[in-house]
Amino acid sequence: MKYFLKFVFSLIIYVLILFLYKTNKLEKLEFITYDWRLKGATLKEEIPLVIIGITGDFEKEIGEPFSRKHYSEILKILKEENAKIIVFDIFFPTFSSENKDDIELLNGIKKNGKVILPVFSPVKLTKRENIFYIAESIRGSAWQFENFALSLGHINTYQDRDQIVRKIPAYIKYKEKIYPQLGIEVKRILDKTLYFSKQSIPLDENGCFYIRYISPELIEKYFISFSDVLKKNYEKNFFNEKIIIIGQTIVGAKNADLIPTPFGTEFGVFVQASAIGTNISNKYIRHVFSISYLLVYAIFLSLIFSNSKISLNTIYTFGFSFFILLTSRIFINKGIFFDVVPFLFLTIFYYLFFVFYSLFLTLKKLFQKETILKLVKETEEEFTEILKPVESFRKEEISFLGFGSEDLIENTPSMVLKTILLSSGIESGCFVSKTDKKIEIIAKEGEKIEEINIEEILIKDINSPKIINKFNDKIRNLVIIPILLFPDFKVYGFFINKKPTIFSKTSKFSVEDINLIETLSLQGIIAIQNSRLNLILKDAQLETIFRLAMSIEYRDRETGGHIHRVSDYAYLIGEKIGFKKTECNLIKNAMPLHDIGKIAIPDNILLKPGKLTEEERKIIERHPIIGAKMLEGSKSIILKAAEVIALSHHEKYDGTGYPYGLSENKIPIYGRIATLSDVFDALTSKRIYKEPISIEDAFEIINEEKGKTFDPKIVDAFLKSKEKVIEIHRRYEKEELFNL
Repeated sequence: MKYFLKFVFSLIIYVLILFLYKTNKLEKLEFITYDWRLKGATLKEEIPLVIIGITGDFEKEIGEPFSRKHYSEILKILKEENAKIIVFDIFFPTFSSENKDDIELLNGIKKNGKVILPVFSPVKLTKRENIFYIAESIRGSAWQFENFALSLGHINTYQDRDQIVRKIPAYIKYKEKIYPQLGIEVKRILDKTLYFSKQSIPLDENGCFYIRYISPELIEKYFISFSDVLKKNYEKNFFNEKIIIIGQTIVGAKNADLIPTPFGTEFGVFVQASAIGTNISNKYIRHVFSISYLLVYAIFLSLIFSNSKISLNTIYTFGFSFFILLTSRIFINKGIFFDVVPFLFLTIFYYLFFVFYSLFLTLKKLFQKETILKLVKETEEEFTEILKPVESFRKEEISFLGFGSEDLIENTPSMVLKTILLSSGIESGCFVSKTDKKIEIIAKEGEKIEEINIEEILIKDINSPKIINKFNDKIRNLVIIPILLFPDFKVYGFFINKKPTIFSKTSKFSVEDINLIETLSLQGIIAIQNSRLNLILKDAQLETIFRLAMSIEYRDRETGGHIHRVSDYAYLIGEKIGFKKTECNLIKNAMPLHDIGKIAIPDNILLKPGKLTEEERKIIERHPIIGAKMLEGSKSIILKAAEVIALSHHEKYDGTGYPYGLSENKIPIYGRIATLSDVFDALTSKRIYKEPISIEDAFEIINEEKGKTFDPKIVDAFLKSKEKVIEIHRRYEKEELFNL
């Protein structure tokens, strides 16, 4: 390759990767690599921290309902135990001088003298002045409590585009008042200094600091329940010189918020505890990325690949990739993380281009059988070594890169056979399997196959290649090659009408042609078998998911037709709004598990024919969180999609849904599709507590809820497909009647 062409190509790749990076196209993949590295960089050293959580068994343990007086009792105990600072993750928005509990809590805060109370901006923080986020309003405790507090600190978090909390705004500003984050405020009080600059705390371009989380496995080490503190079930000096954070740890409690983190959904008090731990331990995380680093790396790659030798390039490629992955050790030890995805993409693009260019140059020189076979062998060994990343690339990561398409797997037999025919200059061909019971065509290409009677030819076993010249007027020559020969199973290749090629000048099959075809066919049969096994495994997984979903659906519905219909509705919507076939199938296959959380809902509530009480409704509204928890942590791309759907299929576009009250595009697109599919089917289906309404009435309700319950774009797509929706509904309605 000429040096000028190399330079131009290097520049194009560099600009392309830089564009993808600057437009956040690589952000989702970078989040995956960050979260993976973060799990090895959690806070592991001893931190002088204790988390006091209000748990669901409080009343059972103490013998009376929880009230504000218990906070004052806790503050008294912590003062006696010489706690250093007490941080609340709980608001006290009201105060009454006539309420004994309020007076006791006020006195407890005053006497303790070391209490930090939280403030919160209920409106999303978007505006910023330097490192200060501007809050339009602030919520906190009643001014009587705040007057006697040692200090105030905010508890707002920052959600990345995937809704995961990895960092927290350092400061928020309301009018002229600046509120540091709780962890920063604790550090400020301990160090008796001010932290209003990037030099004091490493902040990113958004004015946030990254949280170095306490791992879920270690959080229990720092946790003690409210009831155990009141009963003094703790070791001597347990609170001495410790920073105490107090919060709710009951799912559904008024003051208990659940926050999505790289470690799954956690209570807000745990996230705030990790933020405090990050600050007091000085284990900050620093983000480093420079365009110049990427440019230098691109120049290095250009020089490395200039020799066009595949084996040498492979060593260099994986050597540099390994070097990039070593940055995870820097993250763990020094708290510095680099964006590695741009470097990995550069490596992959360079490698693929130069490998294919090298193969092209080599193929041009191959004119003899020995050279061809050597190329096949070397290339096979090379790519077998490369494809070992079954160990380094997970299944879901491959799917993010665009591989693993069902169409590709299903078309593998045809593609393999076409490759062999084109490589060998053959007009038509097929692979055939033979057992004692039957003869079956595995793959075929070309019309001439119909001109021969395969069963008649294979009446007798053929144990070595057989060449037949002048078979008939349409078939000039035919070769039958045994590819696999087992006592009870055999595979043959039939190849018809050879043409001259640059590799073989003759139009007749030669011994050299047969050797080449045998080599290619054996590898082709292995590829075909692997593709079939993949499809069998995929079908088995989908059947298992579907049968599990059926078992759940039969608890509260008369039939299991619901999951069929909502899955087909979801596929239809995805197709209409422009999803590719693979993604349409993904959401269709994930939809059956949308209500898996109902498995934990008691029958007396789930099957209740009448109106639910407020308490019963709260219980049943927990099923999205329960379902997401059950599906959390899977490596299956289908179960990951099912987790998103399970958690968000009861959210509403206007923010009035549950469990988190997300709105508009904050609700994942899969959740928005699932919401419409589920509601439409509920309207048109019979339940124990209602009769179905007509399809036309259901369409009207869907349209009326456009922009309220449902995403307008999804409603439009759904209503444009009325005929197909009706067809789906009637098809399963007939099947249910037939099965009665």
